[in-house]
Amino acid sequence: MANQMADFFRAYPADEARAGIADHIQSFWTRGMRAELQALVRAGGQGLDPLVREAFGGAALGESPILRETGGPEEVGPMGSDAG
Repeated sequence: MANQMADFFRAYPADEARAGIADHIQSFWTRGMRAELQALVRAGGQGLDPLVREAFGGAALGESPILRETGGPEEVGPMGSDAG
């Protein structure tokens, strides 16, 4: 599954691709899935796409630099909506 994400994000600049992979893993993978991937990376990452290894190379996953499509109330104002 992680390698499929790398295939998807390969069209992005490298920094955005790594951030997109890390963001997706942090947002949608269970703690167990992330732990399993981290163990695989620490064991050498054999079979993992280099983008995945770089995105999750043992470092803590932090805030993604990729901009979100929607904004919170602080961005759209009181009673505002980000609905299109």
